[in-house]
Amino acid sequence: MNLKNEESPSNLLWIYFLVSLGVALQVGAANWDIIWHGIINVESFFTPPHSVLYFGVGLSLVSTIAGIIWSLRHKIDSVGPFATYRKIPTPLKLIVFGCSIEVISGLFDNWWHANFGFDGLLSPPHLMLISGMTLSIIGALIGTHLDKTHKRFHIISEMICYGILWMILINFVFMFTLPFSKGQFFDFNPSPTAALMLGLMLPAAFTAIIFYSVQNLSFPFRMTVVAATLITIQSLATIISNIYFAGLLPLYLLNILIPLSLDIISIYTKNNNKLFRKYSNADHKRIILSIIISLFFITFYFPWSVNMFKTFFEIDLITFESVTIFEHLVWKFIIPILIPVSAVSAYIGILVWKKLYEYAKLTNKFKVVVG
Repeated sequence: MNLKNEESPSNLLWIYFLVSLGVALQVGAANWDIIWHGIINVESFFTPPHSVLYFGVGLSLVSTIAGIIWSLRHKIDSVGPFATYRKIPTPLKLIVFGCSIEVISGLFDNWWHANFGFDGLLSPPHLMLISGMTLSIIGALIGTHLDKTHKRFHIISEMICYGILWMILINFVFMFTLPFSKGQFFDFNPSPTAALMLGLMLPAAFTAIIFYSVQNLSFPFRMTVVAATLITIQSLATIISNIYFAGLLPLYLLNILIPLSLDIISIYTKNNNKLFRKYSNADHKRIILSIIISLFFITFYFPWSVNMFKTFFEIDLITFESVTIFEHLVWKFIIPILIPVSAVSAYIGILVWKKLYEYAKLTNKFKVVVG
């Protein structure tokens, strides 16, 4: 199916925005839940983080149902067998699938706790939940990309979707790298070596791919908006939600200067500098800027980022001592090893993404996120 040629009903833009907001609440609540369990080791169905997560699932689900009803009433060009199904835009179908997985994962999680007690970060219900969130935000991103009726709102919504997708992708990595997955009956903690290798490669690669893609949007401060989306969610869910990290908020907010500086460089080289003008739209500039911002994922995703490596280096400190963990790692690992390897991983990630995109064009598949 060629999504480029599929119409997305114009009034669905708000639906996709509300779905993305629901997913943002879910991923924020998931991060808050980790902090919550670190402070209050009590598992119940209606903890504050769980309540926010359920509200996010509900918001996405209700918005999707509203979008389906609107589509069935206004899109009348489908006839024959499965005509009703074809009236529903493909992005909404993805979101329906994602929301269904999210709802099932909640019921599954309740059953899991009833039979196996408390669990850790990585468990079958949690893996289902983040898979559903991924499908939902991809559907919202595709739908937003296709609906260009309100240009400014469309672009801003698309950048927000990119920011949420970025956070979900890195959270996917965290499920297989953070040593928080020892439950009452099962120990799903990763091996230290596996966590080290995945942590070295995937966060930088995913970050570079997101920012390489978003630079195709016609908005001057596109990288800043994407990063601000993640910084906002992370600040509310992880930094100010507890007394241990709240004092770091001013320092954490300085992360916004990284994409802001890169956006200014991009604008400057495009409009104001004759020396670089002929390269202003060159692919290599997008690659370089994407690699640069990927090198800072360790600060964007603090405190979780440094905890990926503490087991390998036998640092016996808890999450709330992440500043000390960072100090242990910065000179012997982050600067001499993590940053160079992340740069290579980011570059390889972009090359792989470009090859996949070229294949998609040749085979008339999804043309969505890279232009």
